[in-house]
Amino acid sequence: MTLEKTLRQQLNDPEPGGFHVTHDGWNVTLTADKRDSLSCALNELALERNSPIQEELPAWAARVAERVTGLIEPLRVIEVDQPIGKALLRSEAPTVRDGKSFYYELILERTGQTSAHLRRYSGDRIGGDKREPVTFVLTHDAIVKLVTDIVGSN
Repeated sequence: MTLEKTLRQQLNDPEPGGFHVTHDGWNVTLTADKRDSLSCALNELALERNSPIQEELPAWAARVAERVTGLIEPLRVIEVDQPIGKALLRSEAPTVRDGKSFYYELILERTGQTSAHLRRYSGDRIGGDKREPVTFVLTHDAIVKLVTDIVGSN
């Protein structure tokens, strides 16, 4: 079974909350507040692999930023730190609502293992309050595309 089919099968399971699937060396974990037949209210989407992927970190980050299109805002590469093996991607332009900025943050890691962690944050634009994680809703199709875009052909 392909990663896409495995994810769709889990997403269509009527059990509430998140889930974990393993496919072809990748461990995919969705931490969800709610889940229905069309979408999930996610706290975090995490992908982990016990070995490094073939793709170099800068190329992986650039590919993910280019291919991920199912989020409210497109992602852009903010920083690639080769020595520590991490890349930071964030929303190109945050959504502003009621004086707060909302943005996605994706951290890619390529060291002895490989990982990708997506969260959404909000922060007060005027008061400068610290950011806080917020739940974000994605359709099942958007989740499947997001995961396959991050994994690529690795």
